Order: sequence, then C-alpha cells, then structure tokens
Amino acid sequence: MSLLSQIFKPRAKTELSSNESVEEQREMIEGVEHLPEKIVKDVMVPRTDTVCVDNTTSIDEILAILVESGHSRIPVYSDTIDNIVGILYAKDVLAALVKKEPLELKRLIRPPYFVPETKRIDSLLKEFKRRHVHIAIAVDEYGGTAGIVCLEDIIEEIVGEIQDEFDEETEQVIKVSENTWRCDARIRLEDLNEAIGAQLPIGEYDSLAGYVFDLFERIPATGEQVTAGDLQFTVEAMEGHRLTIVRIDRILVS
Repeated sequence: MSLLSQIFKPRAKTELSSNESVEEQREMIEGVEHLPEKIVKDVMVPRTDTVCVDNTTSIDEILAILVESGHSRIPVYSDTIDNIVGILYAKDVLAALVKKEPLELKRLIRPPYFVPETKRIDSLLKEFKRRHVHIAIAVDEYGGTAGIVCLEDIIEEIVGEIQDEFDEETEQVIKVSENTWRCDARIRLEDLNEAIGAQLPIGEYDSLAGYVFDLFERIPATGEQVTAGDLQFTVEAMEGHRLTIVRIDRILVS
C-alpha cells in the first residue's frame, strides 16, 4: 500500500465522531486538491538553510553534523554548494561502522537527483516513488543549487507539518503585543499575512527574509529598521549574511 493510500484509507465511523477528525480530513483533502498548484520552489528548504558538507570534510566532523542536525540525509558538495556530488545517508555511515568498513566519503555517498525548482510537486511525488528516493536537489534557472526538497516536505503539504523527535517546537510568529510580532525570517509571506492580518505581496518573494532584503536593497545589520506601508521591520538577529529574526511593528496613525 502506498504512503498516500495509507493516509487516505477509509476510516471507521467511530474515528470520525469528533469535529477535529472531520476537520483533519477536510484539510488533507484540500491539501491533495492544491498539490498540482505547488512547485518545488514553494516547499523546498532554501540553500541558506540547507545543511551540506564539503567532500573534504572528515568523517568525525560529518558524524558530529549528523548528530547535531538530526538529518538522515545530507548533500555533499565539491568546492561550492552549486556543485553537489552526492547524498550521504546516515544509515550508510552506521552500516559501515557496524561492519567496520573503511569510512571513505567517496564510497559512502549516493548519486544526487536534480530537479528544476519549477517542477510540480505532484509530479515529483511520482518520481520519488519510481526512483525509490526521498530527497532531490532543486536547481534554479542558472543551474545553481536553489535548495533541497524531501518527501516529507510534500507530505506536509497534504497532512500539515510533521513534527519528529529532532524538530524543535518553535513558533514562526510570536505575538509580543497587540501590534508587535517577532518572526522567523524563513516564514512564507502567505503564512505571515494570515498570522498578523497583513497584505504583503505574495509571489515575488518566497519568505519574509527575501521581502525585507528587497526593502533594504542590501544586506542589513542587526538593529536596522525599514518601513513599508503601516509596518516597520526591525532586524533582530543575523547569522552571517542570513537574516533570522525580524520584529514587525504596526504603525498606528492617530
């Protein structure tokens, strides 16, 4: 039985007795209906948030990264993240350790599967099943690495976010006061608009970070502010050149 068949298999009437169960089924059905409208770019983990390793990284360092990140699959690149040469599976590393085989990264990695970021995710779901893989490297129009997309990302579009033991329970929008919010810069604008009742432009930008970067027209520094309409955006945290936390204040006109 396929994964989707298991998700949508008929349930006993007793399982549908609560409003919550009915609502869950309604949301899943809507997720399936909207699947053809989504493309890889809509659901992928962007390159700035992708955990990758260089093919010269030592096995000890890789083991530490696997443990710290909690990921079961990690892309491996040569020289630059735009040159992905393979995918390292944690289970392959574990198997080699158990069998006391040489831990050579070149031997352990599997061939990467590349897809355009514009590929429809319903089509990608079929490719995942046909190829027996759970991860793909998304590439942009110039052939560079745009991000990664996993089977879990697609399933979450149907059933909602899947929380596992390695995921941190963090909210993407925290309401500080009636007109102030602290936001994860990775949040999609569509979700942000719904959370704070705003009308930020959807389509031109993937995330709040992209929108704020465009407002500044440069890489901002922590503490800098920019205003658009009745909203003021303050950079609260950066990691290198990556925007991580943004405070949003609604400006009230008296």
